[in-house]
Amino acid sequence: MSAIVDTFTARIEQAQVAAARPARMPRVRSARADAAEYFRGCGRLRQVELDWFAQGGVSPFMLAGYEVDPAAEGWAVYARVWHGGRDPARLPITLAFEVRRARVVFGARGRFDFDGERRVDPDETVPALILPALAPDGAVEDLVAWHPKSSRLATLFGLSGLLTGFRPQGSAALPVHADPLPWLAGGRVGVVVVHETLARPILLAEPALQAADVAQGEALDAMLRKVRMPKILVPEAAAARAAA
Repeated sequence: MSAIVDTFTARIEQAQVAAARPARMPRVRSARADAAEYFRGCGRLRQVELDWFAQGGVSPFMLAGYEVDPAAEGWAVYARVWHGGRDPARLPITLAFEVRRARVVFGARGRFDFDGERRVDPDETVPALILPALAPDGAVEDLVAWHPKSSRLATLFGLSGLLTGFRPQGSAALPVHADPLPWLAGGRVGVVVVHETLARPILLAEPALQAADVAQGEALDAMLRKVRMPKILVPEAAAARAAA
């Protein structure tokens, strides 16, 4: 088994190095370029964080972007399925996804800043887990800071309302997770609400949503109904004619 593990590890490291190799930067920087640069500056998870995730049912493979857990399936089955009957050139891993860590400052409007980006009281910074929010094309479009102790979630640029993953097979209902822990444990199937205002129109377009329990279902229903309607004005003459 060690030979199989070494082979997979070597291939993944080669792919990650190739994906992280800096390209020629455009003169006008984009939020995606900034998000990728900030993410590269975040620290790798330490053993204490890995142990905490393990207690929540999240393996190191899922934290590193694997779409299936080879440890759970067994390396022999994993190798036979992915390098026998499927395209051997495609690893079942999202190279742009990995959970990292950093000290951050949570601000207003669901946003956060990295420690050192602006002058703040050091006591205001907290250790957070950093997750990349991926666009439909697989690129990192924003970063999400998660503070499990307070359940706070915030984005760096305010571009992403959801942490998105994969749609469930054989079900029309999209799972909506209360926080990233069950989302990661379930192989990133479904979504996590990060910013209610940005997430609301996306979720309202879904035919059905799957909540974990009654309490979360009620909270999700209340969130989707929280729409601020504008005041509608009509000319006084029109109102008078309608009342006549």
